[in-house]
Amino acid sequence: MFNSRAMQQQLDVQPGSPIFESGSSGICVMRLGSPLLIEEMESIVSFYFGRPTDYYVQMETSKYTTLVADAQDELNKRALARRLAADRHDVLRAILGSERIMVQSHLYLRATRPMRSGQESVGWHRESFYGSSVETAVNFWLPIINVTIENTLLYVPDSHLIPDEVIVTENEEDPTVQRGSAAHRIGLLYSPKRILSGVDFSTQRPFIAFPGEAAIFSGQLIHGAAVNRSDKIRFSADFRLIAAENLRTNKWHFASGKEYSRSCEDLAQHFRLSFVSMNSGFAGKSRYISRLVFLLD
Repeated sequence: MFNSRAMQQQLDVQPGSPIFESGSSGICVMRLGSPLLIEEMESIVSFYFGRPTDYYVQMETSKYTTLVADAQDELNKRALARRLAADRHDVLRAILGSERIMVQSHLYLRATRPMRSGQESVGWHRESFYGSSVETAVNFWLPIINVTIENTLLYVPDSHLIPDEVIVTENEEDPTVQRGSAAHRIGLLYSPKRILSGVDFSTQRPFIAFPGEAAIFSGQLIHGAAVNRSDKIRFSADFRLIAAENLRTNKWHFASGKEYSRSCEDLAQHFRLSFVSMNSGFAGKSRYISRLVFLLD
């Protein structure tokens, strides 16, 4: 059970930083309130990736990233980032210390193939490496399908407390990811930063979150390096959130074509809940289910 009374403000971090339980490494794992959300995401992923794993492993990289981008677009058409945020709004409100929460306008689908060379997942980083006004943001990460100890996201305990100036990095251009490409749109980096010093990676640990659970963690936590050592494609999703009071700039987001962050408060204004019976094409079965019909702006 999430207990906001047991939380305490971390020392020596930026004012307005997220509040997590002491000793948690800036991570809170909790169950989603509605299992229908993850079921919907699983159905969409299964629809786009319904063939045997070998078919996608052999697929040319640009074709594969385009397929991932198509599945990601479908998830975002359904406003899943804001719906997930609304589902756990009580937890987010306590962690961010605000009633006014801004959510990333575009959820990222991570679909990492087994044992592939090249960039199919983002290496070690914290969010301030790649964006401004995110030092006090949190990440919302959830496993969808085939996330195991062999391929899950990794993190360095308590690394959210390391000051930016202590960490030394260098940029490395990645010729496999072109700016503006489908690979860029699904969150891969055309100029990733490599950490040279300031972080002790010998303490790294795996994120443990079971199906139907999600992890909210500090954007300053050093995380990434989710190499897939299993024999199946690993699917997860993530997006950022920040208290409106801490959002200094709100730049245009390339992947969504909208402002980077949008208010969680106006969620009801962007879709109406209308339960209808309809054939579930994404479930891959000839059955009828209740679904939400969206009127998106």
